[in-house]
Amino acid sequence: MPKTCPDLTPKPYRLLKTDLAAKLSARSQGGITYLLLASEDDPALYLAVTANEGGGLWSKEAVGLDAIEEILSHYADQPFPTKTLRGALVGRSSNNPPFLCAVLKDLGLIAKSPDKAHQHVTVGDWQAFRQEWLAAPGETIFYPPVEEGATDAPVTTVVSETADDDLPAKPSKAKRKKVVVADTEEAAPEEDHPSEIDEVSDAATAHAD
Repeated sequence: MPKTCPDLTPKPYRLLKTDLAAKLSARSQGGITYLLLASEDDPALYLAVTANEGGGLWSKEAVGLDAIEEILSHYADQPFPTKTLRGALVGRSSNNPPFLCAVLKDLGLIAKSPDKAHQHVTVGDWQAFRQEWLAAPGETIFYPPVEEGATDAPVTTVVSETADDDLPAKPSKAKRKKVVVADTEEAAPEEDHPSEIDEVSDAATAHAD
């Protein structure tokens, strides 16, 4: 069974950039705030979405640019649908791929496909981008942020409905709820935000064509 809960243990990064990216769909409200980070342990860049001005859940994990590039390398110069980037994240929120695409677009690493509706193409020199930003100065931060007064990695809990088969045996006939690690934003089902869901659905339809 694939892992769906990202490791949200705070780790040191060099903060290189924080910005607001426009969402992919014109029907979406607001933008998304993201960070461009450099690992303190190895020369690698990471992206993290930290805020959403509209509704919808997402995973607050730091996503490696190397992992993204590896996935997109299979498309060469061909257009790819938004859902392609699901494999770059551990979290399963349906907003993850469109949010990540929005960040890559804002950074000038992908653009809308001129030939395929709701699909994208890689643009620019990714290696030059990587070298430029890795050489840039930045303040050392921990991401996800360490909660004030915390003695260990910050953990929040949320409650979601789960099937009876997944519940531990307890002397009660009432349906219980399963507590899972939060900040993966996968515990609760997506709210009905057509602008984000449609982006993934339209992309999948376009890819099938």
